[in-house]
Amino acid sequence: MQNMPLRRFSSLLVAVLLFSITASAQIRRLNEETGQTETLQYLVGGYLALNYNIHAPNFGALPGFPSCCASYSNSTSIGPAFGASFELPLSDVLRFQVRLGYSSMSGLLHSTEQIGNEPVLSDGPVPIEERQPVTVEHALDANLPMIILEPTIGLHLFDLLWLTAGVRGGYMMSATFDQKETLLAPEGYTFLDGTTVRNAAAADIPNANSLQLHAVVGIGYELQTRSNISIVPEVRYFLPITQVSDVDWKVQSFQIGVNVRFGMYTPIAAEINNDTVYVRDTVIVEKTGLREPRVTLQDSREDVSSRREGDVEYRRTTIKESYLQEIPRPFNPGLRSSIIARRADGTTGPLDALRVEELDVIESYPLLPQVFFPESGSELPMTQQIRLESGETGDFRTTDLSRDQIDVYRNLLNVIGYRMKQNPASKITLEGHVSNVGPEQNNRELSRARAESVRSYLTSTWGIESDRIAVKGSLLPQEPANPATPDGRSENQRVEISSNDPQILEPVEFRDKDLIIAPSDIVLHPDVTDAEGVKDWSVRMSQGDRELYRSQGEGAPRDVDWNALRSDTKPRKEGPIVSTFSVRDANGLAAESSDTLSVDYITLQTMKARQEEGKMVERYSLIVFDFNSAQLNSSNQRIMQRVKQRIQPDSKVKIMGFADRQGNPDYNRELARKRCAEAQRVLGLPDDRVTLEPVGSDRLIFNNDNPEGRSYSRTVQIEIVTPVR
Repeated sequence: MQNMPLRRFSSLLVAVLLFSITASAQIRRLNEETGQTETLQYLVGGYLALNYNIHAPNFGALPGFPSCCASYSNSTSIGPAFGASFELPLSDVLRFQVRLGYSSMSGLLHSTEQIGNEPVLSDGPVPIEERQPVTVEHALDANLPMIILEPTIGLHLFDLLWLTAGVRGGYMMSATFDQKETLLAPEGYTFLDGTTVRNAAAADIPNANSLQLHAVVGIGYELQTRSNISIVPEVRYFLPITQVSDVDWKVQSFQIGVNVRFGMYTPIAAEINNDTVYVRDTVIVEKTGLREPRVTLQDSREDVSSRREGDVEYRRTTIKESYLQEIPRPFNPGLRSSIIARRADGTTGPLDALRVEELDVIESYPLLPQVFFPESGSELPMTQQIRLESGETGDFRTTDLSRDQIDVYRNLLNVIGYRMKQNPASKITLEGHVSNVGPEQNNRELSRARAESVRSYLTSTWGIESDRIAVKGSLLPQEPANPATPDGRSENQRVEISSNDPQILEPVEFRDKDLIIAPSDIVLHPDVTDAEGVKDWSVRMSQGDRELYRSQGEGAPRDVDWNALRSDTKPRKEGPIVSTFSVRDANGLAAESSDTLSVDYITLQTMKARQEEGKMVERYSLIVFDFNSAQLNSSNQRIMQRVKQRIQPDSKVKIMGFADRQGNPDYNRELARKRCAEAQRVLGLPDDRVTLEPVGSDRLIFNNDNPEGRSYSRTVQIEIVTPVR
């Protein structure tokens, strides 16, 4: 039952401690220097005090130590107290306090007692034992220093007055005593041992309680200073809960002292005042190729500064942004165009006018009497021949063919069908051939099937009687191409056509007017001062409503060469030629520039009226040589006699020899020279009347990827220029 108050007080203390940990105090003050409201977090400090100890003993002797004392009297003592203090605000009026320090409960217990008929010794020359009433003093000097832990709760009463209540726990560092019994009266007497002191002892207090508990109550007056330091004069009372030892001995204390504390304050969370300032820098540049202006962020930097005034923190965020504004650049390439002439040495020069003269032209295109088939193929649609419907043959005329050698060849069967209709007595022989390699080796059925497909077209489409067409199937041709090469094998896969009537395979001849243009090599020259942004270009040459030439390209414009003689559309009348260059940017904006070239157009009638000399030009592309041969066959010998008859005493003759791509270029050039020389020999022309140009394979005049192109490349072209008036 004696421990029940202690348990209750301990429970209350634990509850107070837990509450102090979780509680949040909001004690505030205004800092006059900073103007900021501050919150008290805690106080730390130290205290110094004097203890006025009141011992209340109810015993006369400590266990194990003789004493004649019936009971010691209450006594008082003064002892020091000092240590460190800590306070945690729980609210505006409540604080949790704790002290750790030193305190002393030491004190002197004493008691005076009258004892009757006590044997004593008289103080004389010869001590005599007598029985006398005596007066003795019992004294017990206790040494009780403590290390104390003192948790309390402070309550603000009013003004600066605080009430404190709690508990103090003390650990006695030592618990010793020094006791004695002293004879006070009568004077001159001693105890039987000859001294005035008996029952003296010095030792540890038996069964001392090392843990001393006291209830604490106190009052203090808090004196504030201008700094964080506060001085608190205070008075405390300590009510004992435990005994000093197992005898009835309690010590209560009054404590008078001063507590000096240092308050730890922190500013309250400031009210944030945000301000954002944008500083923008924009660079404006012109850019080609833009359709519309655009703005792009190039760089962004953020700088945050803050300053606190009282309880308000002003934060300024400065955002510095760099922008690039691109605006469409006006499209002005500074384009100028001009028409200039290219000289024979490759240089260029100014051109004032273009001279155009009419002349009569006769062109003869030989017929290559061969139809070529792909490997293992025998159907006519597999070839390059143009096939007509039977209802279209009535409108076919050789004069309607274009002046193109390959186009004439592609109409070979139509020309033969047309001429056989015109010459009912004519007959032809179709002899099929194979490459005699791989799947075509010894395949006479394939060679005959090829010839049959040609005959079938002539009979079914052109209505030629089948008895006028003889069919044969053979292996290699009589004059085969090189079967060891792919080009040679494709040329051997053919049907050869021969006729009893030379007119059937005569060259196709065209008579027309042609033009001599001087200068013939013209350069369309653009001049651009600023090519940036130019996406593409185009150039157009026209004469009136008629377009003569057109070209185009990507990027900046460049010089464009136009050969008036080789152009399919030549100037045909008087009237200026206009050359217009146009350039565009990516947005479709365009700029253009034009130049004008005057034309001096001279017709045959004009030359006759002026009695000027005109020209008759005859071109015969009629010599088709066999592979690797410079010899003329019999049919070409006959045609050469006709050419010979066209040469007049004042005619100028030029013979150009060509070869296909097969073989060495030097060898081909020599082969072309031999073909030119053979033609000169047959024509009977001396060297001073003829110009030979053996080109060989240096310039391929037809596409050599197909057999007919290679066959037509093995040729001699004869040009006869005869003056006429």
